Amino acid sequence: MDVLNLITQLEGKLKACLSLSAAPQGSDAWNLEVRLFYDGAPAGTATFNLQGYTQNEAEAIVRDFRRNEFLMQEIDQLLWGESD
Repeated sequence: MDVLNLITQLEGKLKACLSLSAAPQGSDAWNLEVRLFYDGAPAGTATFNLQGYTQNEAEAIVRDFRRNEFLMQEIDQLLWGESD
């Protein structure tokens, strides 16, 4: 069951649909699915395992997704790979 679902504007026409759900392994484990869309068309999907966070902490990470350097680097890598 999803705990939190958000849509956030990343850059220009790029948006992310974020879904946070409890992981089956325990109360301090969370799964974050990120579905990317560019100009309304699917552009990729990434999943992250958040370990050792309370529900409030995990939700704060999702709400502040754009400011999380690690997560944004992973999204850049997914979208652009080694093309830089």
